[in-house]
Amino acid sequence: MDDPKKPLRLLSRASDYFAEKLSRVTSTGEMIPEIDGLRFIAIGVVLFHHLVSIYLPASLRHNEVRAPQEWFEAGEQSWMILAAYCGHFGVNLFFVISGFILALPFAKRAFNHQPAPGLKSYYLRRVTRLEPPYILSLLVYYFLAVFQGASAARLAPHLLASSFYLHGMTYGEHSRINGVTWSLEIEIQFYLIVPLLVYIYRLRNTLLRRALMFAAIVFFGWLSQNYVYAYGSPRLQLSLINFIHFFLTGFLLADFYLSEPVKEISKTYIYDVVTLLAGASIIGVLLRFGQYYFLLSILVGLFYAGIYLGKISNKLIRLRWIVIIGGMCYTIYLYHIIIISNLMPHSIQLASKSAPFWLDFFIQAVLISVPLLVICSLIFALTEKPFMKWSLSPKKA
Repeated sequence: MDDPKKPLRLLSRASDYFAEKLSRVTSTGEMIPEIDGLRFIAIGVVLFHHLVSIYLPASLRHNEVRAPQEWFEAGEQSWMILAAYCGHFGVNLFFVISGFILALPFAKRAFNHQPAPGLKSYYLRRVTRLEPPYILSLLVYYFLAVFQGASAARLAPHLLASSFYLHGMTYGEHSRINGVTWSLEIEIQFYLIVPLLVYIYRLRNTLLRRALMFAAIVFFGWLSQNYVYAYGSPRLQLSLINFIHFFLTGFLLADFYLSEPVKEISKTYIYDVVTLLAGASIIGVLLRFGQYYFLLSILVGLFYAGIYLGKISNKLIRLRWIVIIGGMCYTIYLYHIIIISNLMPHSIQLASKSAPFWLDFFIQAVLISVPLLVICSLIFALTEKPFMKWSLSPKKA
């Protein structure tokens, strides 16, 4: 007699197998699942943003959307387009996470009166962990562009500048090889100054230390909104000075995360409400209340704190496959544009302008997202995870 539960057991084993193959490896062996859950949110909204931006012209529902005004004009068709516009902010969500992760080992040692992690291992781990997958992705984009008719000679200088994370500084524009890598250039600039910034954790007065970080977050947010965005050159707008307040928010969150009172706080529904209010406030600022843009990094900090301490939200972002997909965000971020751009011309053949926007887009999103995740899972397992293992240092930082 056939066992009715056999298919479920096989499915469970398959899930366990792929989960093990696709799980991220950390340099210290420590794992904070909430971090990858937050990465899932960040990469999810970025994907949503780019899916809609590529879908709109492909479906002939609207011309190409780039500037905010173009998004708002297209948004008259559906609220989903306005929601997708907010997805560009997903990059800033990543910046806060990066600030938290980079600060954590330095803050932990400072609070325990121990020497800071060695700079050699700090920089070497980042080079061996991030550089090989990054360079490989640039080469894939470059050769595919040449194969599709672009000039190899004209693209070569852009490939070189992008390889050294200098495209924004050199050309004052997003990379012509892979446009989304501008944010990685910002991250590299931050990596370089982290060993200087972490001296803030050597201040023993907790209130003073946190007050200084909070003041710096507000100041740089104000500077970004009122001077860099308003009057700065494209090169300045594509530099760390325009985004450092998001990284510093991660620094402040790391400070709170390592404090004993925070660790003793029970997960409650109140923080789920904080999550919803902070998330709604972020969307409100992006869509309507732009005069408060300088406060966005603080709202992200509240949003993340609410998720970590919320009873429902914490459970959601700790779900197994949420964490696993979040752990693959680097690969997904590097390759999602090229995958969406090459799949959309085929999937759009099934589109229907007579269908409601939400339904037609949902079908397109499913048709593209499933193969995108499969392809990125393979790329992650073959080109990113091996370098996670390679970058592990015998001395744990």
